[in-house]
Amino acid sequence: MHPLFASQNVDFAFFQDKPQSLAKDFYIYEYLQSDRVTPKEATMLFGMVHTMNLRFFHLFAKKMENPEFQKISYCMDLDITRLMKEDDACLNIGINSAKLTSLPKSQLANIKSRLSPNTPLLKLFPIMESDNVYESALKSDAQTFLTLYTGSISAYKLAHFNQNILPKAFLDSLSLSPKFNAMVYSTVQNDKLDMVQKSLLYVTPSLHVNAKSLFYLGLNALKYHENNKAIAFFEQSIERAKKQEEKDRALFWQYLISNNASYLQKLSQSSDINIYSLFALETLSLPLHNVVSPHLEGTHPYFEVSDPFAWIEIMQRVYHMSAQETEIFAQSFKYANTLPHYSYLMERATRYSKHYYPIPYPEEIADYSTHRQALMLAIARQESRFLPSVVSTSYALGMMQFMPFVARDIAKKEKLEDFNIAAMFNPKVAYLFGNIHLNFLERNLISPLFVAYAYNGGIGFTKRHLQAGAFSAGMYEPFWSMETMINEESREYGKKVLANYVVYRHLLGDDVSIKNLFEKLLIPSASDRFRN
Repeated sequence: MHPLFASQNVDFAFFQDKPQSLAKDFYIYEYLQSDRVTPKEATMLFGMVHTMNLRFFHLFAKKMENPEFQKISYCMDLDITRLMKEDDACLNIGINSAKLTSLPKSQLANIKSRLSPNTPLLKLFPIMESDNVYESALKSDAQTFLTLYTGSISAYKLAHFNQNILPKAFLDSLSLSPKFNAMVYSTVQNDKLDMVQKSLLYVTPSLHVNAKSLFYLGLNALKYHENNKAIAFFEQSIERAKKQEEKDRALFWQYLISNNASYLQKLSQSSDINIYSLFALETLSLPLHNVVSPHLEGTHPYFEVSDPFAWIEIMQRVYHMSAQETEIFAQSFKYANTLPHYSYLMERATRYSKHYYPIPYPEEIADYSTHRQALMLAIARQESRFLPSVVSTSYALGMMQFMPFVARDIAKKEKLEDFNIAAMFNPKVAYLFGNIHLNFLERNLISPLFVAYAYNGGIGFTKRHLQAGAFSAGMYEPFWSMETMINEESREYGKKVLANYVVYRHLLGDDVSIKNLFEKLLIPSASDRFRN
C-alpha cells in the first residue's frame, strides 16, 4: 500500500481519549458502519457525539437495537400515506406541517383525532378545516399564520394564499415576528406566488426583519419595476446588515438601479473582498487592498498537519485568547507546512481587517495551468481555509472538503487499492483528488462560477439550473440569476469562490477581469457546454 493511503486502526478504544468534535463524529460515523460494532458500543458512542444530525441518528438507531430509537427513526422517514397507516404514536412522531398540508381537507378530521393534545400543529386545524382558508388565516394571530404559511407545501400556498393582495396592516403585523423573514425568503424565491409577492411591495418592515429579507424585498420590488422602493429596501438592508458583504451586496444593487457612481465609491472602500467590491475597484481602476499572501519556509518541529484532532486542541486554546495573544501564538506556526494555520490565526488576530490569501504546498500544484491553480486555491480557501485536517458538519474532509463517497468513487476509478478515507487529510492527496474532480467538472463547465456551483451542489444540479433558463439575457443579468438561485448554499459559495479566483489570478501574476467573467456568464459557448 502507498504510504499516502496507509490505513488507520480504529476500534472502540480509539475514541476514549478523543475530544468531542466533528472529527470524532466522523470517525464514529465511519465506525458505526462496520460489522464489528456492538449495540453496547453504539450506545456508549451515542453519548460521545458532538453534533447530532438526522443521518447520524438513523445510523445509531439501527446499531443500538433500542426499540424507541428505532421507532423514531422509522416514523420520521415515512411519507403521509404510509404514516397514516401506522399507530398514533408513530403518526405523532412523523407528522409535520408539510405532510399535513399535502392532505385533502376530508382527511384532516381523522388526523386531528389522533394527534397528541399538546402538539402545536393542532392550532392549524381551525384554519385548514374552514370553508375559506385565506379568510380564516387572516383572522388568526401572526404566529399561527406564519407557521402555516412557511410550513406548507408550495401547492398549498398557491391554492390558498395567492388569490388576493394581503392587507398591508396584516403584513405589517406579521413583520413583527422573526418568522416573517422565512415568509419573505420563500415567497420571493417562488415566482408562482405573484399575488403574495405583490403584497410584499407595501409592507413597512419592523425591526425584526433582517438584512437578508430586506435585500430580497428589494429584489422583489425590482421585479415589479418599483425601483424607488427597491432602493429604499436596499438602504434598510445596509442599515441592518451585520456583515460587510451584506452591505456591499445592497450597495451594488443600488448602483445597478441608479448607475450612480457614488455607490461604487462606497463599495471601493469596503473592508471586505467580494465580487461587489472587486467590481467597484476594477471599474474605478483602483488596486486591491488588505490582501496578505505570506511566504514561509521550514517545517513545524512537532505539529502534525494531517491529524484531525491536533488542530481541534489548538482551537480550544485560541477561543479564549485576545487578539494580541492570538497574534503572538500564530508565530509558533510560522512555517511552510503550517502556512494555513498561521494565516488563519493571523486573520483572526486582525479581526478580519486583513484578508489572508496564502498559497500553501505550492509544489503540489506547480505543474498546473495558472487558471487551474487559481481555481483550486479559490475552492480550497473557501472550503477549509487550507487547513488539511478539518471536518465539516456533513463530514466533508480535508483541505478540498471531499465527501467520503466522492473520494471513494475517485479512488475506485483511479484504481487506488486499499484507499483509506483518512488519506484526505493529507494535503498532497487533497490536491490530487481536487485536480481529478476539476478535470471531470470542467469537461462541461467553463466559468469558474459554474464550476463552483457544481463543486458544492453537484454537476446534475448545475446542469438543471442552467438548462432551466438561468443566466439568459434580461435586465440586471447575470446578477439577477446570481442572487436568485434557490440553493442558497451553492449560490453564496459560488460568489465567494469567484472572488477568491480573481484574487488568486492576481497573486499568480495573471490578472483577470471580473467584469469580463460576468459578461461571459451570458454567453453559453464561453461559460458552459450544457446550453450549446
